[in-house]
Amino acid sequence: MTHQKPLSQKSNPSIINYLPLLVLLLAACLRFYHLPALPPGLNFDEAGNGVAALDILDGRPLLWWRIGGGKEPLWPYLIALSTAILGPVPLALRLPAALCGLLTVAAVYPLARVLFRSRYLALLAMLGLALSDWHLHFSRLGFRAVLFPLFSALAGYFFWEAFSRLTRPPTTDRRPPNKARQLSQRPSFLSSFFILHSSFFTALAIYSYLAARLLPLVFISFCLLYWLRSRRNFRPLFILISTFFILTALFLLPLIIHFALSPADLLARASTVSIFNPEWNHGDLLSAVWQTLTLTLSTFLGLHGDANPLVNLPDQPTIPFFLTPFFLLGLATALYYTLNPPFTHHQPPITRYQSPISNLQSPSPHLFLLSWWLVMLLPALLAPEGAPHHLRLLGAIIPTYIFIAMGVTSIVYFITRILSRPTRNYQLSIINYQLLVPLLLYTILAFHTMTNYFIRWPNATDFTLPFDLYATRLAADIAQAPPGIGYVLPMDIRAADEARHYTIDYLLADHPNAAYTYLPVDERNAERWLTQAAQGQTQLRVVRWTNDKHREADAKEIVTFLLEINGDLTGHESYPVYDVDTYTLIGQPAFTLPAIDHPIGADFDGLLRLDAAYVSPQIAPGDDLPVALTLAPLAPMTTDYKASIRLIGPAGETIAQKDRQLQHNFHQGTSLWPPETVNEYYLLPAPPETPPGDYVVKVVLYQPDTLAPLVANGVVEVPIGKVIVTEGHRGY
Repeated sequence: MTHQKPLSQKSNPSIINYLPLLVLLLAACLRFYHLPALPPGLNFDEAGNGVAALDILDGRPLLWWRIGGGKEPLWPYLIALSTAILGPVPLALRLPAALCGLLTVAAVYPLARVLFRSRYLALLAMLGLALSDWHLHFSRLGFRAVLFPLFSALAGYFFWEAFSRLTRPPTTDRRPPNKARQLSQRPSFLSSFFILHSSFFTALAIYSYLAARLLPLVFISFCLLYWLRSRRNFRPLFILISTFFILTALFLLPLIIHFALSPADLLARASTVSIFNPEWNHGDLLSAVWQTLTLTLSTFLGLHGDANPLVNLPDQPTIPFFLTPFFLLGLATALYYTLNPPFTHHQPPITRYQSPISNLQSPSPHLFLLSWWLVMLLPALLAPEGAPHHLRLLGAIIPTYIFIAMGVTSIVYFITRILSRPTRNYQLSIINYQLLVPLLLYTILAFHTMTNYFIRWPNATDFTLPFDLYATRLAADIAQAPPGIGYVLPMDIRAADEARHYTIDYLLADHPNAAYTYLPVDERNAERWLTQAAQGQTQLRVVRWTNDKHREADAKEIVTFLLEINGDLTGHESYPVYDVDTYTLIGQPAFTLPAIDHPIGADFDGLLRLDAAYVSPQIAPGDDLPVALTLAPLAPMTTDYKASIRLIGPAGETIAQKDRQLQHNFHQGTSLWPPETVNEYYLLPAPPETPPGDYVVKVVLYQPDTLAPLVANGVVEVPIGKVIVTEGHRGY
């Protein structure tokens, strides 16, 4: 009876040597096919990275960008290179991500092989990551997080090599055992070489993504647990960790200096999403921790997934349900060999029919993977927003797919042990089962991933908001606008200046003549920005956001007020997320708000005082009547009151009416007003059929829920001015 060697031990290695290349080819096809058309558009965060890259190309290199809560520097410098070559297009941001994803698939192979000394297991880990839809999504997005798995795999590989050489008992030294033992506790040239590279790639990971700051904890926790489990001399481990941290700190010195000079940048993003923030734990930290933990672990059990359509087919788990048993088996195997076998580092050769996993007498690789996986759960556990959050879990993707490969290898080993026994004078071929089982499983995985990503995800997802399709459309319209037409993009001042539409900025970077102006809507600067936008233009197209962070930018109608006074509304178009109002300008206006100088002095129930008002002296039928008020709070209020501006006819009838909640400049209602005066601006539409004559404008302040009015000097309707309706002459 002849015996066949397992695939990992075949004497002719030609087939298996080419298999990693075939896996890389498959990974490349998945990552480059139909890129960048899928995903379409350009997400805000992707474009923010692109804007940082533009800063570099414009001669303004930085070490930190305060964009989207802060951006590490490595990714902007990488995409600055691709942008310089390809121009400011989505492909320039996504091509480097696809290349990094491909390199990550390649890096898993040597990592798994050096851990378990098994080509078979390493190939399965590589294949699983290549076909993972979790990794595929991030390999086709221009997110800096895609660098983290790559650099963590390389850092882990070199750290393991250094650890192995520093802790392995010497077996060939002919000198006395005590002398040999002393030598084994000194860092050799090779161990120093490897720890240098591990520190370098760890530093690169930290220069890439926020969650990578926890990567050193993987290595230190592993070494401490290894020492506690093995009770070996701590000296070589102390040398290893000390050297690692010193070198890593040296590589990170520029970033350390930056954080020392700007400490707010260090925790800017982390503090806002932290589970310790009362806004997230709602005063019940234990409940928040438990909920986040269960949701996070459930995504590895095939139960729940990230609901964010930007990075996932909504609710699709990180690993599909049919891989969950293999993941759990690999995880259980790692736990078993960590806790049970004698804790030695010696690894005898793999013998016939033995599993590469069960043959390891040392649990060190298992402990290393467990430490890695558990530590990399922390970024998602410490930030409960959107749990399970696949982006924050990305640091756990490498050990996850190695665990799956361990589970598959164990099943294959079990099947081959059962079915390779002689039956009726023949023996089934082991090699068939070593290929058949993974081939069937990973074919299902390939079908699952391709169906989910290329068919189900596009059909089930509205990409308008996740990938800023509205912004790409608007950028194209701005680029194609004829001379004399400028675009105005109002911004909500509560969103701060950094909340620009980076997709528009990036895509228009190579259109120097594109005329668009951001306008943070604040009465102190709206006049200046609008005047600047109107220079040399005959028309202004104002973007009215309907479903965006800036949709309440002009809630006080300051921009509308200024444009109605100095232009004519001649066009209106509606698109998803925004509308566009076109104003034809009257000459070259210098936009100014009117002086609110007509004294009123009306005291509304001791809560609000109407100090002064402005009413345009005359309008034509169909025009909007400009009205402005100056109000002062007199006492703390518990209600956000509304104002009703009314145009009263000669017979006391109400001709037109405009109601709106009173708002401070930063959009607070009256219950939150600071002790200072507030200006309000209104455009009261006069119906086209309004007959010429003299009219009175009155104001009513009231409680919005009960409609109960406030009373001033015994009256509800307080007159604030008069207006003449002319026969077609515009009075302002």
